[in-house]
Amino acid sequence: MTRGSTSFDRWLRAAPLGRLHSWLTSVPGAMAYNTPAFNLHEELRLHAENRVLDIGAGRGALLQLLSSRVTFEQPPVAVDLSREALQSTDSKPAFERLQATPTSLPLASESFDVVTCGYVTQQLEDDELLAFLREVRRVLTLGGIALVWDFAPTRSRPLNQWHDRVLSALGKEPAIARTYTTLSAYALEAGFEWVSNAHLRPFLFPPIPRVSLIIGKAPLGWEPSEAVRDLTPDTQARSLVADVTRETL
Repeated sequence: MTRGSTSFDRWLRAAPLGRLHSWLTSVPGAMAYNTPAFNLHEELRLHAENRVLDIGAGRGALLQLLSSRVTFEQPPVAVDLSREALQSTDSKPAFERLQATPTSLPLASESFDVVTCGYVTQQLEDDELLAFLREVRRVLTLGGIALVWDFAPTRSRPLNQWHDRVLSALGKEPAIARTYTTLSAYALEAGFEWVSNAHLRPFLFPPIPRVSLIIGKAPLGWEPSEAVRDLTPDTQARSLVADVTRETL
């Protein structure tokens, strides 16, 4: 992981841009930083009985928004590496708070129906990304889904360098920007059976493109089609992506 919790907490408390980051991860700041969050309860078709986990939750703005729209039977869980961020939530948040690393979640297997994760994958090295996705799949129930989004690279090196400088100022440095294709490949390697482009938009700030994908753990009794079973592992993975994309259109 590129930055430890202690150094990030110090930056969050002291740096002027740390305070800007704190505002962006609040409910008002989510209007710009996580704009699609305001309709996410409809996009994910959340119900009261769903158990929800948000990884990289920061101050818990996303869960505050979801909880204001859905009266969950069990409180959602906010996980973040930063104790400072978690403690800056409301005194009585509508969710549970847990300080933990995304690659080793102290949570029971198959305990969540929905997992959300924004702006975490860039902070993970390749091996950490795979470990993280395996953890997400482990805590998902059969038939559960995860929604992942982050900043995306462009085809322009100068533009990517400019984006890196902007994100560095917002506490996102150093970062590893990955495309949808790359993230999908890691999700399949982690064992997810369903992968599709989530097409989350718009994001108002910062003016940097995002990548988003929705990944799923197969329900009990699910089997790939006969045509897919006959393929080699590499082509099977690509075909699974194509099957799921067609099914979700």
